[in-house]
Amino acid sequence: MAFASACVAARVSAVTLAIALCVAAPRPLGAQPPPPGVDAALDAARAVRGASLEVSVLTFANGEVLWERFGHNALVVSDTVQGRSIAYNWGVFDFESPDFLVRFLTGDTRYWLAAYPTGAMFDAYVAEDRSARLQVLALTDVQKAALAEFVEWQSLEENRYYRYDYYLDNCSTRVRDAIDRALGGVLASSLSNVPMAPRTWREETARVTDGDWPPYAGIHVALGRNADRALTRWHEAFLPGLLADHLATVQVGDGAGGVRPLVARDTVLFTATRAPLPDRAPSRLGAAIALGAALATLIVLLGQRSGAPGIARGALRTLAFAWYLVAGLLGTALLLAGTVTKHAAYMGTNATLAQVHPVLLVGAVCALFAGRSARLARGLGRVAMISAVLSVAGLVIGAAFMGQRSWVVVAVTVPVHLALAMALRHVASPASPPAVERRAEARAA
Repeated sequence: MAFASACVAARVSAVTLAIALCVAAPRPLGAQPPPPGVDAALDAARAVRGASLEVSVLTFANGEVLWERFGHNALVVSDTVQGRSIAYNWGVFDFESPDFLVRFLTGDTRYWLAAYPTGAMFDAYVAEDRSARLQVLALTDVQKAALAEFVEWQSLEENRYYRYDYYLDNCSTRVRDAIDRALGGVLASSLSNVPMAPRTWREETARVTDGDWPPYAGIHVALGRNADRALTRWHEAFLPGLLADHLATVQVGDGAGGVRPLVARDTVLFTATRAPLPDRAPSRLGAAIALGAALATLIVLLGQRSGAPGIARGALRTLAFAWYLVAGLLGTALLLAGTVTKHAAYMGTNATLAQVHPVLLVGAVCALFAGRSARLARGLGRVAMISAVLSVAGLVIGAAFMGQRSWVVVAVTVPVHLALAMALRHVASPASPPAVERRAEARAA
């Protein structure tokens, strides 16, 4: 979604911002310009200034790296008389800022608005083989001038920074909201319906990350029940491509009692050679079921051969240690993210905590030392049984009562938890006498 990391952010110069300042009329320093319809005298002046302005939405399709796969957009304000065009881009961030990782992990990611010459921004994205679409908006002169003033005010140093939110406040929703402000809420009203084939945040994120397995699996683990709510078209606009599609359907007043399309001209400026993303997320449930079944089968086979000390018993404990360690660490991170970070809106109330949770770290410790202690071996069996019960309960509660659709997660975790509970019954005693017992036997002999 971002046009910038550190190197791109550096392109913003004093000259660029000075050009942007020329788009709007002077006003009191620091004052946010009011929307249309608030100040009649100001609107009269806006009608004159807006006659030479053109406002457009410039949308870029998916790129190669993960954060580019969501697409990107910018609000373009062009002065047709002076021949200047500025792209207002809310997607600027800096990987190299010293606090970036902490902000990312806590959900306090800092993005900002920057103004670029439109041609430079267009060239940068086309050079990355990303399709480009330009939609000229049929706004009144007053609305165009008011919108230009507002985005210029937001681009000032004291106003440009904001806390980025993946779904509710990102580069695309900022474009949407600026347009809606100029239209007096018409856009929000027009896009307030849930489509016949609704989308969800989980499905759309899975669609975008499909094929990139670590992020794909991660979002299914991380997202809770709130990510499975059917989205209105207004909320679908967190994705630039969907915002562009929805803008093309909106009708606005024409000033004479009728209506006209909000988009006056809709032009594809460049078509990438890269394949576009699918319209809907492909189902990976079959692959998840196969993976869960394969792991469960391996665990059961090892369990059947682990009645006596040997390689199978050691392999089973090693597998149990790895599973419980990874799942326990994931569960701990998930619990913290859903309770004490700003990710809680999407990662809280998550039935996946019945599949991966901090208690599993106890199982990892037990599995690591079960060969030396009968007590820890028995503890391992108990943890496995408790985890299996929680796993099945989480599946039922998540599906029946919470409406959570993290099927690819439970398709893997439930079979593994059940198989571990079954297999670890056979290794409830140590593989060999503890060292202390061996020394006692040697002395007795």
